[in-house]
Amino acid sequence: MNKPLNKIVSDPKINKLLMQATGRTLEELVVLSREDDTMKILNEYRDWLALWEEATRDTKDKVIVTLDWRDTAWKWSNIKRVTYDLPNARFTVKAFPKPTSFEKFEHNHFIKYMSHFPLKDGWITFFDRSWYNRAWVEAAMWFCTQEEYDWFMQNVASFEKEQIIEQWIKFVKIYLSVTKDTQKERLDLRKLRIRKRNKISPIDQKAQEKWSYYTLAKAKILELTDSNIAPWTVLDSNEKWLSAVEIIKSIINTNEEVSKIVWRKLNLVPDKSVVRTAKQELTRMRKIWDIKTMKDHFHFRELDKKDQVELDWFKENLIFVPETYSYRSK
Repeated sequence: MNKPLNKIVSDPKINKLLMQATGRTLEELVVLSREDDTMKILNEYRDWLALWEEATRDTKDKVIVTLDWRDTAWKWSNIKRVTYDLPNARFTVKAFPKPTSFEKFEHNHFIKYMSHFPLKDGWITFFDRSWYNRAWVEAAMWFCTQEEYDWFMQNVASFEKEQIIEQWIKFVKIYLSVTKDTQKERLDLRKLRIRKRNKISPIDQKAQEKWSYYTLAKAKILELTDSNIAPWTVLDSNEKWLSAVEIIKSIINTNEEVSKIVWRKLNLVPDKSVVRTAKQELTRMRKIWDIKTMKDHFHFRELDKKDQVELDWFKENLIFVPETYSYRSK
């Protein structure tokens, strides 16, 4: 009996032979065989994104796009495809290293990101993992404390409302979703390609092991932080090309006048085979037993003596100023 294509694509023996002969895996060759058609579609949407970019110079829109995901969801590839024709002077992409103890302290977790919000009219900022990193990676990998996690979940909605929505910044909040099997295949493929090996971090290596904790983090975030003013858009990133198109649609739809013009040429309705709301994703997770198999609770980090001393000092010496969203000495 012939093997189904997905089994052939993930067959390490076949991929090893193809890597030796062509320098590419079978999955990459399949993608290349469809590239002409998919690139035509993507380029159409890129063209109209250029119109959106021109319009924001007049409408003076400021836009924030956050992308959060499990490892191997092809977040960076999506950002590159979306921004390919945007002028470098009009957008920024920001990622952050491991936070310091001061950055972890209450509002500082948000202040760190606020310093990179778009300041000029017509600018767009992409966050390569957002402030939700506290409730995704840090919670799933046991990097944050119970207090840090609880404080974040209690305050993130008011932060987005007061510091983004009420500041007239357009907000696109995206989660890139991949299946466990797809993640495993992509992690295995990274190991086969020398130039991809530098993308494998210690956190990546634990992605499969911690899958159930990441699922718990995902379920809690989609359930508790989705709102009418800042909804989650869940994209199926098993198909990377289509997810890039859907991100472009979301950005264009932030400007009503431009979207009316684009509607005459292109369909801006979210593709239901790729796009889901938070509620739809939670329903899907129940149907495929993701929620049934996730962990019941996180294992939060305990503060050591040095961390506790630092935290006590912050609390004793600093006071938060809501008007300027900053700290001053008591």
